[in-house]
Amino acid sequence: MKKIAVEHDKITGIIEETWYDEATRKLTLKRYQDVEHTLALNRAMYNMHTGKKPSFKDVGQDTGVYLKARIPLMIIEKWMREEGFNWYTASPRERAARLNSNEYQKLLTRPGKL
Repeated sequence: MKKIAVEHDKITGIIEETWYDEATRKLTLKRYQDVEHTLALNRAMYNMHTGKKPSFKDVGQDTGVYLKARIPLMIIEKWMREEGFNWYTASPRERAARLNSNEYQKLLTRPGKL
């Protein structure tokens, strides 16, 4: 197999490689993303949480909106490919059930249920 192209998205950090196998005349696309930094930041935010309700008085309004999770795009793609779970078409209840499971706690930025 011979690597014939590499593309790197600077915004998402996703790297896509194109490989060609001359023997079988097949193309293979490999996509990957280093998610360790995102997961480490999620853990730090989770551990720093004070347990207080978020306040947005500094921006002039308290909307009650806050960051609950950070999910790398490659994890969303993996869910779609391997489990058939489409984050983009799932209902809010289905998304909450997925994020509330212990398996995906590393994606949360604060404790508590959705």
